[in-house]
Amino acid sequence: MRHRQTSVLPTWLLLGVMLCGVGLPVRRVHGDLTIDATCLEQTPLGIRVGQAVDSVQVGNSRALRFQNEGITVPLSSSLSAKSGTVSVRFQVSSDWPIETRGTLFHVGDRSNVHVTLFVTGGRMTAVYKAGEEHYAAINCTEPARWEAESWHTATFRWQADGQSVNFYLDLDGRLVGRQTGRLIDPWPKTGYVGVRRQGQAWQGLIERISLSTSFALPRELQPGQRKIIVDGDSAVGECHNFWSICNYTSQHMFADPRYEEIARRDKPFMKYVNCVRLLGGRQDGRNEWFKGVDKNGKLDCEFSGMVQYLRGIQDAGYTPRIVLDNIPTAMSEPGALAKYGNTRPARDLKVWHEYVRQAVTAMVDAFGVETVSEWRFRVGTEPDLYPGHWQGTKEEYLHHYDCTVDAVCSVLPNVEIGPGNVLNPAHADRVNGAGQKPWGLDIVDHCATGTNTWTGKVGTRICFLECSWYGAVGKSIDSLDVAIQRMRDRLARYPKLSNLPVSIAEFAILQDEHGRRLYSGDITEWGASWYAAIADQVYELDVPQVHEWAQATAGILHPRTSVIAMLQRMQGGQRLSVTVAADGAARAGALGCIKDGSYYILLYNHRPWRTPSIPEQIDLTLKAKRLATGDKWTVSQWGIDKDHGVFAHQLYADCEQAGILPLPDSPLYGGNVALRFGSAASKILASNRSTYVQRARPAELQQKEPLSVADGAVQLTIDMPGHSVRLLVLTPESTQ
Repeated sequence: MRHRQTSVLPTWLLLGVMLCGVGLPVRRVHGDLTIDATCLEQTPLGIRVGQAVDSVQVGNSRALRFQNEGITVPLSSSLSAKSGTVSVRFQVSSDWPIETRGTLFHVGDRSNVHVTLFVTGGRMTAVYKAGEEHYAAINCTEPARWEAESWHTATFRWQADGQSVNFYLDLDGRLVGRQTGRLIDPWPKTGYVGVRRQGQAWQGLIERISLSTSFALPRELQPGQRKIIVDGDSAVGECHNFWSICNYTSQHMFADPRYEEIARRDKPFMKYVNCVRLLGGRQDGRNEWFKGVDKNGKLDCEFSGMVQYLRGIQDAGYTPRIVLDNIPTAMSEPGALAKYGNTRPARDLKVWHEYVRQAVTAMVDAFGVETVSEWRFRVGTEPDLYPGHWQGTKEEYLHHYDCTVDAVCSVLPNVEIGPGNVLNPAHADRVNGAGQKPWGLDIVDHCATGTNTWTGKVGTRICFLECSWYGAVGKSIDSLDVAIQRMRDRLARYPKLSNLPVSIAEFAILQDEHGRRLYSGDITEWGASWYAAIADQVYELDVPQVHEWAQATAGILHPRTSVIAMLQRMQGGQRLSVTVAADGAARAGALGCIKDGSYYILLYNHRPWRTPSIPEQIDLTLKAKRLATGDKWTVSQWGIDKDHGVFAHQLYADCEQAGILPLPDSPLYGGNVALRFGSAASKILASNRSTYVQRARPAELQQKEPLSVADGAVQLTIDMPGHSVRLLVLTPESTQ
């Protein structure tokens, strides 16, 4: 059982004293100031209320309404460049979301120097801008999903660190963004409520707004303590291997026997090769097995190259998985290729059907029907991603799916086959550039009760359901639960499909904290703690498979890959019940198992935000009937954190020392380091390789140290640095 975060009281309940009007003293506590509709009765000292500002009754209180003017506030003692908190309770408009900009709060009288909280098109933006070259902002799209006239609380806070300023945005008591800007100097003298100077008025209502010079880290970033109990007598399942499938968008390298050594170095835990874009339709022109159709309507195909690739995969000790996605370019109507190749439907489905039948027949002829029948087949990749992976309609994909399944089943009647991995079901409300919402789960309905457009019968074979799920630095991992549940809910509508396995076929850390695309994932301790937290979810949700992309940079294992190595040691063990009681907001927990008489406990401390790095104290208890007082047990411990099991920080320091500057707008801590530092990074990697390989290894923090056993339990206190993973192995002396 994992600890779930709880909401906190909105900041405006904790701030300040009301300004009540002329004739009463302006009361402040530590520079705190709160403005609400009572300020319209008598204007407080120093406050100027625009003539167009009025108030309306809302329940038992009143709220402010703005047009072209707002409320002007002097900032001499309310906010500063170095420290400040603005908290506003507001209602969105009746026609929400609106495209015009609405301003909740603004500081500054110059366009290039300001602090602003505003919303445009359902996106809330918090800006701290010290100049034209020092723009920094938090953008949150969550408000686009709010209901019209709903009430919310936003808290925008900042604190200086030298010449830098760290700022944060909370929405409804939950941290949604963090950024770093440059300190504003000089600090503007005036702030504006409900407008940006003389325009961009807020089109809903504001109940109250509080300004304060004080600062406190959001609850999610404050240190905490938790008690974790691992019950050694309560098994809840097996620690199954969910990390052994790797996606390959090209397979030609397997034709070279020398590639096996590289594959084992870079992907040491791989057992299955998922062969994407195997049938052609590629940007690079490879895999063009389809040569055309003769005058008699017979297909001209040459599959020897495909067979060579698949044989190389098998000879290296791996099992292929076949993805029937891109259609050969010559088989579709003419047109520009999409980002991932030819994603247009087949011009003639009969030609595609015969092409697929021949391709599968070539596999059977080369490897035997028993072998190929054990391979999994998938029809497409993200069919609801338009136009990247499918430029047709939903209906055209369903026709394509029916046709493809029939072609494969004509050769392998009992084959394991299913649709392409659908877009993340947790984002079902998102709309693409063509105005479409993801429709991937509708494939389930078609397979269950729809008319098969190829056979005319009801239903189409489906043996599994998969989705894509990508994470990002600064983003919660809670949507994984939502994605898996929505897939299972859709399958549960149909009893014959309710027990189909659901898996994740695309998975990685896709963006850094600035929203820049990461290629080959994150290579820091953040990625390690992220993956450990994901593993906890995967086991709790009973997800059988999570496909992998990159696991190493130039053969140097990523910290996340080292967590896989720890999980590999636990594989096959009986997973144990874990309970967590916490007073902090970290995503910190444990996986426990018993294997060959020893207890394995994987601890992790993770938060969505890379910085600040927040420690967490874990009071760990392992209880079991076999732990008799006086028994002799030992503990060994391995760790990954900023100072252990990470090579990236040394690499970045070496590049800086060599005078290699980051490229503009380059991703931070991505596995493809050339995207950060250019081609010069390869020389640094090569010259310091042995150092990086050593730094990439998790540290052995304890080696068979004696434990105190009493009353059926072992108790340990583990201080977990921010973004860290620990593997503890507790072994009875009799088995050592």
